[in-house]
Amino acid sequence: MLDESGTTVGAPARPHRPALPARLVLGAACCATGAALVAHFLLGLPLMVLVLTTAVLAVAAWAVVLRRLDPAVRAVVARRARIGCLAGVPALVAYDLSRWLLVEATSSPIRPFEAWRAFGELLGAGDRAGDAAFAAGFAFHVVNGLSFATAFGVVLAHRGVLAGIAWGLLLETAMVTFYPGWLGLKALEEFVSITVVGHVVYGATLGGLALRGWRRYVADVSA
Repeated sequence: MLDESGTTVGAPARPHRPALPARLVLGAACCATGAALVAHFLLGLPLMVLVLTTAVLAVAAWAVVLRRLDPAVRAVVARRARIGCLAGVPALVAYDLSRWLLVEATSSPIRPFEAWRAFGELLGAGDRAGDAAFAAGFAFHVVNGLSFATAFGVVLAHRGVLAGIAWGLLLETAMVTFYPGWLGLKALEEFVSITVVGHVVYGATLGGLALRGWRRYVADVSA
């Protein structure tokens, strides 16, 4: 039987919840595309090359860690990743919708979705004004949002809304560190006021839905 954290109750066997170090490694590997973007900002190397490199390293990390886990623990890791990824879909929608609504409500000159075009251009999809750059950038945005959600699921699916908000604010910190200079933003306070709301909404949605999914899983296993 499992308790709410995913640990076997009343049995001397290894807990079903994987140890925190393993979860941290797997969670960090899920953030491969985000790490590639940070590396691009710091090193100036082509983003596509960095994305491919970090993706290979992420797959390798997952393969090594999963091989060291018992089958029962691997199954829990897979379920935590699934819970996080599925929760990430409405969380990402809520993130973008909240930013759009805030921009519209305040008539802000900030255009947060222009970053998608910049992503596309960095990925080699042509000039940022083109449709190809927009499509590539949007895809990169979605991959990032779902990858960060999967990372949260692997590490913190059982922690709930407050942990989700903390995760969202950590992502906000990374964004505020690099985006203003990259995008040439002058209205920094307006930018932060919009993005921080988006990340809080993202984190709260993600944390709440992930906890709900985790509790449902524990109940099914314990039944």
